[in-house]
Amino acid sequence: MKNGMNILIIGNNAAASALCKKLYQDKNIGKIYIAPGCNINSEKYISVDIREEDSTGLLKFAIENNIDLTIPISFKALKNDIVSFFLTNDQRIFGPCKDSCNIATNNTVCKKFLYKIHAQTSKFGIFDKMQQAEEFLKTANFPVTIKCSEHPNTEDMLVCPTMTIARDFLDNLFSKNETNVLIEEFTFGHNFTIYYITDGYSALPISTVANYKFMENGDGGIYTNGIGCYTPDYKISKTVLARVENIVKNTLKTLDKKGTPYIGILGVECTITGEDKFYVNEFKPFLQNHDAAAVLNSIDDDLVKIFTACIEGLFADEYEEIIQNNLNSISALVYSRQNNKIITGFENIDDMGNIDFINIQKTSDEKYLTIKGNSFVITRSASTLNRAKNYLYEDLNQIHFDGMKFRKDIGGVK
Repeated sequence: MKNGMNILIIGNNAAASALCKKLYQDKNIGKIYIAPGCNINSEKYISVDIREEDSTGLLKFAIENNIDLTIPISFKALKNDIVSFFLTNDQRIFGPCKDSCNIATNNTVCKKFLYKIHAQTSKFGIFDKMQQAEEFLKTANFPVTIKCSEHPNTEDMLVCPTMTIARDFLDNLFSKNETNVLIEEFTFGHNFTIYYITDGYSALPISTVANYKFMENGDGGIYTNGIGCYTPDYKISKTVLARVENIVKNTLKTLDKKGTPYIGILGVECTITGEDKFYVNEFKPFLQNHDAAAVLNSIDDDLVKIFTACIEGLFADEYEEIIQNNLNSISALVYSRQNNKIITGFENIDDMGNIDFINIQKTSDEKYLTIKGNSFVITRSASTLNRAKNYLYEDLNQIHFDGMKFRKDIGGVK
């Protein structure tokens, strides 16, 4: 490990891995710890066996290991208000407190907030009982998306093309005593996210990302939190970018008035429905698994200095833009349909650094085995999107296991 600033990243997903690899390139960074980390060892970081929601354990670790900066990515950690807890104990941490990031971690809070600031969003309703939900569905335009209020998992969200499917899904949710269930009309169009770094008062864009949300090629199958992406998104016009920036300004102003300024990375996910017309779908509290490496590959600036400037209130004075390169990046999330299937072909990949693991296991004899669900993300970058896409699928075609699933049309015409 190098000598320099010690960093603690809280999270165990592909976004945490991608951020670690980005920070590792900085010669001023010393040890990088990830809690709870990944079961795949790396020379770039040290895994820490502390749960994401164990704020006391994480604080103790940060103090005992001379952590200079903590970066919480974990949904659980943010919901547990680890930022406020660390700040109260004089620990430097870059991220939003619980009250400010509710707009990005709670689906119903997000929709109410978008309505309050007059952002264009789809028709929606929030319900605790089946009868109320059914009344809303009678006048809704199908398909509709149904989401639990605070659950980030795909199994708690469904795009329902018919009344029957919607009723069945709602019946399942209400039978589990779910409350504040969100129903919104599904917005057709080009899905994208714009990410910003903010100190709570000013914000600068990092990157535009074109999202692939459906599991199947051609936008079919299950609707997910993200199955792939490319960046920059060439379909985002200057007009759309300017309007989204206005939404971010209104968002920060509103949160500041409440005494809960948002410090961190904020994503605004939208859908283009026509020329320079778009709907705002939701906020993101950090980079997502399917796009983190792609976004970070586009940044040539010193992230730790930027994060520190946000914490110390110097961001607006010191930064007019985030320095970026001219690379195009593309990512694909690989899904496993089965458990305990041997993965082959990693040895044929030119650079394993292009892979960010989410959930696989490595045996004592150096074999990789699948765990059902999201397995890993592969990202490739190049001077053109087409070249990056070719590199990506060359890598994907080297990897094999029973039940392997990924989209084969990322970077194509949407």
